[in-house]
This record gives sequence, structure tokens and C-alpha cells, in this order.
Amino acid sequence: MRGSAEPNQIKINISKDSEQTVEQNVTQTIHVTAQGQCSQSVCLNVYLKNEDGSAATDIDAVNLLTSDQLTDKNTQKTIDETLKDSVTLNNGTKASPTAEWKNDKDDNGTVTSKYLQITMPADATAINFDMQLQYRTDEASYTKEVLVEAKAFEEEQDITEAAKRADESKENEATVVWEGQVASQSESEAADEDADGENNINTVSETGVYTLYFEQSTIGDDEWNSATQISVYAFNSEGNTDIQKMYKVSESSSKNIWKFIFNKPWEQVIFLVGTDWGTQTVDLNVDWKKNSPCFKLTGKEPGGKAVAQQGVYNETPLAADGITVYYDATLSKLSYAGTENVKNKGEGIPHSENDSIYIYATDGTTPYPYIDIMKKVPEGNYKDVYKVTLPKGYTKIRFAAYLVSDTNVAANGDATDLVDIPEKMTKPCYYGDSSDDIIYQGTQGNRGGYWGEAYTVRDAEKGKNAKVVDVPNGKEKRDADNLYVNTTIYDYYSDYELNGKNRDNYPKQENVTNHRIYQPFRQFNMALSDYYYANDVASPLYWGNFQNFDGSKFKDIAGTMNLFGYDKDGTDSYKKFFYENNSMWGRNEESLKIDDNSPFNGRNATQGLVANQLSSNNLQLKTQDGNTITAPFFDKDFLSGKNSKNTVLGKVYENVTFPFVKKAMTSSSRTSGGTVDYWCFDSADQSLANKNLQLQYDKTDEYFLQSTDTEVKGRTADEVTSNGNYFPLNSSDQSGDASKLNYGFGQKFDLKFRLTSDGKVVDSENNKVPIEFNFSGDDDVWVFIDGQLVLDVGGDHDVVEGTIDFANKKAKVNRVKKNTSNNGGEAGVIKDVVKKFPDILNGADYFTKEHTLTMFYMERGLWESNMKITFNFPQENKLTVEKEVDTTGANDIFKESLADVGRFDFEIKNLATSGKSKEVLNPSSPEEKQVFNDYTNPSTISGTGVKNSSVEVVDDSTDNGKGKLISSYYPGEKKSTDTQEKTDSRLVKIQASGGGTFDASDSNGYKYLQFDVYNKDENASGTDPFVALVDEDGTRIGAWASFLTYNGRNNNIDNKIWKTIRIDLNKLRKKTLDEGTTSGFDFSKVKEIQFAYWDDVTVYLDKFAFVKPASVEKTGFTTEQEDIPDYGSIKSKKLEPVNGAYYQNTNGDTIIYSDGLLSIGNKESAIFSDQFRKGSYLSIAEKNVSSDVFTTTWSLYEKGASVNQSDLSKNTSTVTGGENTSVEKQSGYKVNDGRKEEAEVKKPDESTIVFRSYKNPDSENAVIDLKAKYVNKLRTGSISLKKELSNGESETQAGRNYKFIIEYRNVAGMKLEANTGTDVIKQEIELEANEQQIITGIPAGTDYTIYEEIPESADYSLEKVKVTVPGNDKNVKAENNVVTGIVVADDGDNPTSTAVTFMNTVTPLISISGTKTWEGGETADTPDNIVVQIQRLNPDTKEYEQAKDKLGELIPNQIVDIKSDWKYTFTGLLKYVDYKVDPKVECDYRVVELGTLRSSEELGDVTPDPQNPAHIKPIAGYYPEYKDGSFDITNKKTGTLKIIKKTGKNDFLQGAEFTLYTDSNTTQVAKDHSGNDLTGTTGGNGELIFNNIITGTEENPITYYLKEVKTKAGYVLLKEPIQITLPYKYNEGDIVNGNKVTENGVTWNLTYTIVNDKAFDLPASGNKGIYKFIVIGITTVLVGSYLLTKRKKRRREQ
Repeated sequence: MRGSAEPNQIKINISKDSEQTVEQNVTQTIHVTAQGQCSQSVCLNVYLKNEDGSAATDIDAVNLLTSDQLTDKNTQKTIDETLKDSVTLNNGTKASPTAEWKNDKDDNGTVTSKYLQITMPADATAINFDMQLQYRTDEASYTKEVLVEAKAFEEEQDITEAAKRADESKENEATVVWEGQVASQSESEAADEDADGENNINTVSETGVYTLYFEQSTIGDDEWNSATQISVYAFNSEGNTDIQKMYKVSESSSKNIWKFIFNKPWEQVIFLVGTDWGTQTVDLNVDWKKNSPCFKLTGKEPGGKAVAQQGVYNETPLAADGITVYYDATLSKLSYAGTENVKNKGEGIPHSENDSIYIYATDGTTPYPYIDIMKKVPEGNYKDVYKVTLPKGYTKIRFAAYLVSDTNVAANGDATDLVDIPEKMTKPCYYGDSSDDIIYQGTQGNRGGYWGEAYTVRDAEKGKNAKVVDVPNGKEKRDADNLYVNTTIYDYYSDYELNGKNRDNYPKQENVTNHRIYQPFRQFNMALSDYYYANDVASPLYWGNFQNFDGSKFKDIAGTMNLFGYDKDGTDSYKKFFYENNSMWGRNEESLKIDDNSPFNGRNATQGLVANQLSSNNLQLKTQDGNTITAPFFDKDFLSGKNSKNTVLGKVYENVTFPFVKKAMTSSSRTSGGTVDYWCFDSADQSLANKNLQLQYDKTDEYFLQSTDTEVKGRTADEVTSNGNYFPLNSSDQSGDASKLNYGFGQKFDLKFRLTSDGKVVDSENNKVPIEFNFSGDDDVWVFIDGQLVLDVGGDHDVVEGTIDFANKKAKVNRVKKNTSNNGGEAGVIKDVVKKFPDILNGADYFTKEHTLTMFYMERGLWESNMKITFNFPQENKLTVEKEVDTTGANDIFKESLADVGRFDFEIKNLATSGKSKEVLNPSSPEEKQVFNDYTNPSTISGTGVKNSSVEVVDDSTDNGKGKLISSYYPGEKKSTDTQEKTDSRLVKIQASGGGTFDASDSNGYKYLQFDVYNKDENASGTDPFVALVDEDGTRIGAWASFLTYNGRNNNIDNKIWKTIRIDLNKLRKKTLDEGTTSGFDFSKVKEIQFAYWDDVTVYLDKFAFVKPASVEKTGFTTEQEDIPDYGSIKSKKLEPVNGAYYQNTNGDTIIYSDGLLSIGNKESAIFSDQFRKGSYLSIAEKNVSSDVFTTTWSLYEKGASVNQSDLSKNTSTVTGGENTSVEKQSGYKVNDGRKEEAEVKKPDESTIVFRSYKNPDSENAVIDLKAKYVNKLRTGSISLKKELSNGESETQAGRNYKFIIEYRNVAGMKLEANTGTDVIKQEIELEANEQQIITGIPAGTDYTIYEEIPESADYSLEKVKVTVPGNDKNVKAENNVVTGIVVADDGDNPTSTAVTFMNTVTPLISISGTKTWEGGETADTPDNIVVQIQRLNPDTKEYEQAKDKLGELIPNQIVDIKSDWKYTFTGLLKYVDYKVDPKVECDYRVVELGTLRSSEELGDVTPDPQNPAHIKPIAGYYPEYKDGSFDITNKKTGTLKIIKKTGKNDFLQGAEFTLYTDSNTTQVAKDHSGNDLTGTTGGNGELIFNNIITGTEENPITYYLKEVKTKAGYVLLKEPIQITLPYKYNEGDIVNGNKVTENGVTWNLTYTIVNDKAFDLPASGNKGIYKFIVIGITTVLVGSYLLTKRKKRRREQ
């Protein structure tokens, strides 16, 4: 971090929002900032501590959760969301740090420290973020004080700088407090404590609860003595109650104490027997000063009425230690006061914001109810949640806005039914209904609701399992003559519908001029209001009829909703509110009513209500500060619960097809009397084929609008409309009924179109008329072209007309309200308001580019819903390739992972049958490609040297002319559970050409890395490769290619075919694997590309290239046939890839690249407009789809309608029909219509279609609009999981559940788990003993791992796991008590679930694991496997023996190899020698290496068996090393020294004795790894071999000294020992073991040839005869490549 603080110090400041103490569940916000400068990355730790310094583990940071802790996205956030862009870097940009919660523990497992650890890069200068802390407790009284402290560390050194505040506290600390207390006792209450010291119920409550008791004492009156029901009547001078039933106090069975709770202190009461007047007491005065007033009968007065004496009764309260129940009053609290005909003053639950919610609870059996007041417990955005904790055993509850003491029906909805409390919910919460329509019913009625988890999004439709809107099932039958446009419908729920009720059942209202009809969307409007308030929206829009004429004026009820933008009568806000929400009012409250009979009343648009530009294709509202915000009523998230009411406020129907029919019409320009074909919809025209549209559902095509034969009419204040209206969510059953018509919905249309060169088309009289778009209807309509507002017909109005003239670039609205003062009536309206197109649309490409028209339509209140749309856009010949992935049948646990199944490849080929050859036009900015390495220098290509691997440069053998390629092979397979380390062991490393770096920086425009790859194994299923880049500084970025797709391109490698992989560099830059010395990846200095693949296959790699893509934009309005390219097919006379063809999809205009493939995802399309000549043959084939995972079908459509069989077979002048009977839902990957074009060009042998209309193939004017739709149905498999107990054992705990974990990886073979943000999907399964469960719907191709999770305190062990039925799955095995496999679909001929059984036992068992390590790594000498055995110490013989399981069966030996990563685990091992005997003695185990398996060739084609000792041989060149306390084995290399002794005559010399020493003084004899002395004598062939010599490593070799200690008589001993190092490193050109080597290397095996001669006499030279001993031929003694030249030189000097 860098900043203004002192070097190496981080200045930290912590502050809090408020000094106030809050109650539990209320969040407290802490602000954390840190600034400073450091040389390397810094850890910022934020600690949560209790008062005593211990860890505050009961505090939650609700905005800093992990993804698996997230339960409510409205009130909670993840760490990543909160800390996103919280770090400021040195260059001023923002970045996101990494962070995680830490819990330090002591040896006992107690958490000693809880803190959030944030790691920031070295170039960070500051961090700023908030923590929202929350404390929860069920205690009534509590005080929770927490210290929040932040510290910074650099390499564990505290570098915090924190000044002191005025109160002496440090700036890096803050204390927050939560506190709650029960009401304190008065002195008189304290005196009433009973003998046991327990507090009694205080009946005179500050909350308005007054409890009265009655003791049913014996007075000699049978009626009183035997009464089974006592009632009470209360009164005073102001009024009285009804006769109220009292109920018995649960603790008073012997005394017969009755009680009743009042909500006010009535002055007098009368007690009665039963519930009627008759046997009663006299009038009794109540002394409420007594803590618990209780009346006890004392006798009867002469008149027969009983008399009573007043005392006190100290009731012991029931312990509130049962379930905690919640109530959500978000909707039920709304008052309907002021609305006509409401009962009970329109009050809800609670009666007001400041009133309480009361509960009445029973246990279902005893007559002792529990009555209490709920406590308000807001949490985050959930402001209206209440809770109460009941005594144990209470299972039924009733909620009320008044003190409720029985189950009597409420006075219109201010109490609920007595409902059962659900048992299995964590926080059971009753979501009370809104008041409509209970508030209007009769004289009484209980409020409804449903149970859900507290603090979750309210969804009554789901909670009640109800259907709010009936969308009938239907079958979409498209007509090839129609145009189908995709739309989105937004249905806004009325208050009634928010209760999960269907408006079809709403009581019919004959009088429709009242607030009940005018304002059915009160809750929705209030949620909108909160949104508008939070964002300070300039023009708040609402739903309903905001009446301002005499009658039911909105101001009568406005105070109950307090809508943003509304103010009291006479204010400017009041006037503006009606101007924007009622078409009959001007800006300054002028009435625009013309007269009672004028047809133009209300036909006035209000312009300027929305922003002029879309944002991400979303409608925007203007804010007061000049900014914009997304319109909430067209926001799916807002409607789905992300709103102030945390409520699903409506439903969004996406991809709804809207049919337009063709109709000849005159242009609205009135410049010609001729007609032009328009696409048309008119809700009032019953002659059109798309009349009376109704939303329907087809499970294949999902939602669509279907024409029906019955009209749905609207309703005015006086009568039913004369014409049909547009009510797509209603049927004729609701026609004309304002009570049931859905007046609250919106619709969004998206339509792409092109213009002609002048924006005009020719009509039937050969006159040119403008291309135009027309709308007529109500309410609001806004039409945007390319995101710019062009046609503004806003406002809650009657029919208004609008036209867009594309030729003259203007839009007109026929009637618009003035926004200035006026005289009202017609004077307040401007007619024919014309708007010129925004300048942004007036570019040079206006007439040539493809445009997008986006229309927003809203129906937001009474009375009618009219819609008429017409447009005459020119049509193009189109081919659409559409993709759909059907994942129905998949288990819900995969729902999120299957939300995006990636992209699928399609290959399109074309054979033109007419015209001349025409090349594809180059894009406006052609593609630029720069090769990273051309492979001409093999030294720049390398692998990792794994044994049996091969990475080399080869020539292309695939006949594709690619020249030099890289061939890569790595043995074994990378498993989905393997770490990055495993991937890195399989790398192909490619250095930049010339040994330097490559500049791939942004300034060069490179967007992706491209390369071709070829998998040689035709049986290997395709998956994606790993790709990484390394810069000059050593920073590495990389990931699997499926996460790095460019424009959604499928990056899976297929087999036996070249596949182009594209790596998105922007995605890659975020995938940092290793950091260099400086932060961030330097694309200007790319030093190395790395590649890896999963499978045990050979792959070829073509050159890697950085690519700057072509800038593509299709130009031209209509294309003549001869101008359409033939893609080289005219010359070749065969199908050719359509490389360079333009198409449109979600990414805009793009082209088919050189590999001839396009990629599209689920629900996506590729649309080719004027890219193929009429009569061409087209081959369309889906590629690279795993048939193991998907079944594929295709269908052909013309203009959205299925192709008729008769059209397939008919013969015309242009085509000959085929024999195909259907082109719908055909299995396979290639479309085929069987038709033949009547042309000289031969029909291809491949499957093709003819690019002509099926309905009118001969027509030269008919527009061709064909679609090939491919549906990939996900195949799924299943697993059967069973729990058994060991033979002879039975369950010791009834109902015990055993917990299993299934981990899913590589979902569908496509790693789709990445969509969940994790690398594994976990599923928990619980089974009782002998219970079996089948897990269905697992996507085929998914890897799974199954294991049992056994608690440490469990009194059982896992004995064994077995696969009882292998089923269809691949690679299924049960090893080490874990089952793994790959799912195979169960939809084949013999569907069989893989069956797995886990067997438990009471015998304590353990597992032992270890790892085999090869010192110096794996080499050519390393064996392919080892065999290990688990041995147990026999307590009797004190010898180790092969271990046995609990049944006495030998634990099998295990083969350990590279496929197991050289790891092993032995399971089912006895923990104790005898677990039934105390004290228990633990078994002593060890793991030993037996050797390596002989090959089947060595065994004579017998399969090697690791349990057969004869099949195991010693491992040459290694010896095992075992470490105490570990079950790991390290195999260390051994060396071999071969000595050849010769005479001078080159004869072998026998009998020479040599010894190897460890010291140069030759005093310490060396030993081999078994402890044997390394000494020996040469044999008859003069050879002596020392085996198993302990060696060092290449970095640290061991030095030995070879000494000849004895030789044959007459021969000379070596004068000095020979120095030897093992292992021995040599260089290119050295002599090693008698041979000259050609490259650098190392060896552990050396050969020495020592030549000795006989002793001889030298002639005397003037002295005595001196005998000298010489070693002849010393120059031939070789030590590796080392010639003993020093010793030779020394001899010459003698």
C-alpha cells in the first residue's frame, strides 16, 4: 500500500454510524479505512472481540458472508460484493482484494480469535469499506459489547499506525453495544415474589394488558360449584364489553382459577356461569392498583347474586422456552381508511405503525391458552417483522391487532385463524395477507396468510401453492405468412393477487366508480414510491385511477399510502402528480375535459416522463439531479423481490412470441393512394388472424400469444367498451368486468430492421412512401431506435396516435398535453407534435446499418386497453440457426450450474446453384493475427519431463498442411479433484520466438489468443484444455479454456478433428495463478505460453497467435442475388464453408471465421440475412456435441411455423420434392429436407436443405425466412445409495440418521459447476440404517465422489464401502472408503443405477494414508508402480504381520502408481487390539514396500497379482526409507560401481580386492543401504560390482574413495584411492563409461577399468638398485568422463 502515511506504517481509522445502543437483530455499521505505503502486500486483520478480549463468535457481519452462508440476497451480501473495488491502487484505479474469515483455535479447539483477513497487493494505497454487524439472542435481558479492532501486518510484523481520540480510544478501534431489558420490578411487585423466589406475572402492564382473575370457590351453590365455564362482563361510564369467556390458569387445577385479559382498565365487572345472563355476581369494582386483582366468591346476597372479595393471585408465568414464531406485517399493516364500504375502519394488522401485534396460542389439547405481545425485530430491509417465543408444546397460534383471548372470528381481518405452527422451519414466520378483499367482506372475517422462513422474500403464490394468473396450456401453431416478434410481458400484482389469489375469483362489483376499483395496486405503488424516494425520481409513475374530479378523490385515501411525489392539495407537487398520472389534468391543475360527450376526452399524451436513452436496453427514469435510474416496473429483479417490501410484486414472462399479420394499407403519409404490405396488430379488429391475443403456454416453445375467437372488452365508468381490447392475461370470462380485468401490465418489444437506401418503399401504385412505424392506443408507449427515444406517447391516457417516419427522420404524436399554464380543455393540448430524430441517429450509416426498435407499452389503470401497431419494414431473406438446451429432468441441485450450459458449435456449408462466382467482401477492418512461435527452433518448446511423457516438434501428419506442430503426450489422466500442481506437471511450455518476449498489450488491439488443437484418440471424449501466459517478471495467468471463451465460443477439444480454440484475453487477465516481483500481468512482455490437457492421449498443437478481430458490420439494405457471395462453391462445385458470412446474435454483427464454425448458447440464435442465394444447397451441422451427455433433435420452420409435409414433397418448376415425411424433431446433427434444386449443379451427397420457401418456392418476391432449430436434451443418470450395518449388528439409536456427502465436479463433462462460483457442488443425503435412496437427474458426464461424514463423537465406524451394482457409469470404484465414478445416462436400453452401499460397524476402525516419494523425481529408471502392504504388530510374537480386518481377512496389498499420484490409503483397520477390553490398547501399524509388479510378459502373459509374492520383484536402483511417526515412503536412488581389473597385456586380473570408503583417509568403510560393507574381490573375468550404494542428489552428491587393498602376487597396488561422486553429472562431449556422450546428463551407474602391470627392476645408475612400483595404464582408468590426468602427471614427474 502507498499513501500519505509514514513508510512501512499503515494508518487505520475505524468509525461507526451512531453512538446509540440498539436491540439485537439490528445491524450496526462500522466504517473501516486504511492508508499507507509498503514494499509488498499487506494483510489487514479486523478483529471482533468481547469485553474480556475473547473472540466474539456470536457476531455476524451480514454484508461479509461467504456464498454458502448467503440466505437472503436482499439483506445480505458476500465478501466479494462488499469489497469489490474497495482498494485504490497507486495509479488511481480500483481493485478488489482477497479476503476470508479466520478463526484461530487453541489446542482444545476453542476459538481464541475471530477476524476478517484482507490481503492487498503491494501497489495499493488505500482501502475503504463498511462492516454491518449483527447480534442475535433469545434472551429477554442482554447487554452485548463488542470491540472492533483493525491491524495491518507485513510478513507478520505489526505495521499499524493509530492515533488516539479525545476520549483516549485508539482510531483503529470502535465499540458497539446491543442491549435489551425486561421491565424492572416495582417494590410492590418484588414483595409479591412467591416462596420459591420466582417472579409472578405483572398484570398491570405498560403495554395495555390488564389481567383479571376469578377463583371459583365453593359457596354452597351447585351452579357455581360445578360450573365448567366462567365468563366476565366489563363496563364503565363510557361503555362495556360483550360477555367474554374466561379460561383456566394452567397451574390452578385444584383451585379453579380463571382469568381474562383486557386491553383497558375497566372499572367494574360481573362474573357469570356459562355465557348467558342468569347466574351471576353483583357489580364488582376492580382495583387495578393491585398487581394481580383476583375475585373470590364469598357467598350470595338475598337477591341471589353472588358476592366476591377482591384479592390478588400470583400466577407463575409459563417458561417461554419453546419455539420462536415470527409474523411479517409488511402487507397486512396497510390501512384502507377512507375507502368506501370498508369494515372495521379499514384497519389491518397492526392497527397502526405504533400499535402492537398480539398472539393467542394453544398446545392443542389443554384449555390453557398462552397470550402475549409480539416484539418488533427488524433486520436489514425487513422492517415489519415481529416475533414471540412460546412455551414448549404450544403448536397453534393466532395473530391479531387487538388483545385476543379466543378463536372468535375477527371484525374483518384484524386477526388470523388459529393456525398450526410448522415443525420443520428454522424461523417459522406467518406472512399476513394484504387487506383486499377481507376488508370489504360482510361483518367479520379472519385474515389469511402463509408460513415461510422469516426474513425471506415474500411469495404468496409459492407459499400457498396457488395460481395467481391462469395461463392456459396450448399448442403454438405458427403461420408462415405471419411475423413473430419476441416480447416480454410484465404482470403487476394487485393487492388481491399479492395474497396468492386469482383475480378471476374477485367478487364482481357493479359500482366501479370507487376507490376499491380505482386503487387495486396500493402495495405495488408503495413499493414504487420507496424506490422513487430512494433515487429522487423526477417523474414518479403509479398504477390505478388517480381521480381528481368530484366523487372518490384520490386525496381521500392518499394519506394511507404517502406516495412519493404527492403532496397536499394546492401545492405544485399535487398538481404535478395529477399531470403525470391522469390524462385529464394539465400541469397547473387545469381540467382538460372538453365536454361530457367529446370523444377526445383523455386522449392526451404526457411527454418527458422517461429518459431519452436506454441503458443496457433498459428503460430509464430521470432523477432530480439530472442522472437516470432503471425504471423499476420493467426490472425483473425489482418485481421478483428486490424492493422495499421484499415481496414478489409480479411475474415476468420472457420470450413471448407476438404474432403480426400482413395487411395491405395506405401510408399514413397520405402521399399516395396505393397500398403497402404492413405488419399489423389491432386489438379492435375482429377480421384479423391475430385477433383477441391471449397468453398461453407450450412446454416446448414456452410462452406465446395465441389468437382466440372470443373478445375481451374493457369497461368504462358507464358501460362495457364496444370493441375488443388488449388484455393478454384475461379470457372472455372476465370481459367487461372491471373487478377482474388485469389493468396492470407492461410489455417490451424488440425488433431488428433495416431500411432501404432512402428510407422508402414502393406501393401498389408504384409510388414511393416512407418506411414507418405506427402506434395507436393506451396507456404509455415509448419507442426507442438504437437506444434513443424517438416516439414519446407517455402518460396514463386514452387512445393517442403516434407515427415514426424513417424517410424524413421524424416522429409525430397527434395529441400532447401542454406543460405550461393554459385555459384547460382543448387549449391545454398541442396537436400533431413533431419530433426530429436525435442527432445520434443521423450518421452516414443510417440507411445502411441494422437498427433495433425497442417499444415499451404499459397498461396502468382504468378503463380501456387499446393497442394498434403497424409497420412496413422491408424484409430480407433469412436463415436462422437456433439453439435450445432442455435440462428438464435434472436434479434441482444442478439448477444454478445448468443456468448457462455454454456454447455449441455449428458448421454451415453452401453450394450456390446459380450466378457467377462472387468473393466475400473484406470487413471494414480486417482481422490481424501475429504468431507467437513458429516452432522452427525446437529448443523453445519443452515439457515437464514426467516419466513416459513426450513433448516434441513434429511435421503435420493430418494432411492439413499445417507444417511444424507440437506433439504432446502425458501419461495418466488429470482428475477433476486434482490441484493446480497436477495440471502444472503436464504442461507444454512455448517460449516466445527468439527467446525474448511478445507485445500483446491493449494498444495493439489483441482481443484473444487463438490456436488449433487435434486429439489423436478417437475414443477420448472432448473437453477443454488449460492455457496460461507467463510474463517476463514471472507472473502467470491461466485457467481452463471453458472459463475463457471469446464471444461464447465453445472451447472443447473434439477427437480426430482440428478444433480452433479462442482465449479471451480480458477474461484471462483476471485469472492470476502466480505473482512475480511486481503486481499485475504485463501483456507487453509475454515470455511463455503454457498448455495442458486432461486425458491420456496425444494431442497436436498448431501455432499460437494473438488476434485483433475484424471490425464487422453488415452494410447494405437489400442485396441483389448476384451480389451475394458463393463462398467459392461455383468453381469447386461442392459444398464450401461459409467463411466470412455475416450473422447477428446477442453479440451483434459478427462473421464466420476461417474454421467455418459459429457458436451459440441456449435460447440464442444466429441470423443470416441475405447471405445465401436463392436455390442454394445449405448444409447445417451441429458439431462437437457429446452424445453421451445430450440427445440432439432438429426441426425446420418457415416464418416460425413448422414446415408442412405436403410442402416438402411437392414438385415445382424450381424444386423437386423429397421423400422426407417430416422435418420436425428429427434425431441427428444435420438437417435434411430431401429437396432438389432444378439446376445444372448436382445435388450434394451430404444432408442439405434447399434455400427456398417451402410454401411458395417458385415466387421471386416471396421472402425466404427459414429456421433450423436444434434441441439438445440433457441426458441424466442416477445413483442408488444405501446404508447397512455390519453382519450381526443392529441399530443402537432409533431414528439415527447417517450423513453422506456427494461431491459433483465437471458437471455434464463441461465444468458447469463454475456457474455457481465454486469448483464443486455438494449434496447432503441422510439415511437411516437399511434405508436406500436413489438420487436421480444427475447430468451425464458428471464426476462424482461419495463419502460418509462421521462425527468425531460417533460410536460407530465405517467398515467398508462396496459398489453392489456398477450400473452404466464409467470408472466406478470404491477405494479408501470413497466411491468415485462418472455418470452415464440411464435412458439407454438397460437403464441401471449405480448402487453403492456403506456398511457401518460398532467396532472402532481407522484408516492409514501415505505417499510414495521418489528422491530426485521420476526418471527413466523409476518403476511404473510399487506394491505396499499394511502390517500390524502381533502383540504375542512381537513381530509385524500382514494386517487383517475385523473378520480376520487379510487387508489386500495395494498397487501405487502415477494414476494414484503415488498415494495410498488402507481402510477398515482395527483401532484396538480388543476394543471390548479396558484399558484399550491401540494397534501398532507400519507400511512396507514389497517391490514392483512384474509385467505380464515376464509372467508369461499372466495378469500380475499384487497379492501373489511371486509376482513382485525388487526395485532396482532404489531403496525405501521409512520415517518414524509417518506412513510415507521415500525411495532413494542407489548407485552401482563396476570395476574391471586388467593387466598390461589387456588380460583380466582375478583376485584383486577393493574397498569403498567414505573418507579420503580410507579409514571408514562404506556400507550399502542394507548395512553391508562395500568390499570385494575381482572374479575370473576381472569384474567386481558394488550394488545398492547410497547416493545423494544431483544438488548434493555423496563422495566415496575406492582403494585397492590387495592384489595378486607380483602386481602393483594402486598407489592412491580413486575419488568417486554419486550421482555423477557430465557434460556434452565427456567420456562416460567408455562412451562419448552427446548431451548433458547425470548417471548413478559407473564403470572403472583399472590396468595393473607386474613389478620389475630398474637398472642401477650409480647407486644401489632401487625398485619402484608403478601403475601401468593409469590413463585408462576412467571416472565417468574424468581422466585421471593429475595422477598421470605426477607419475611423469617421478
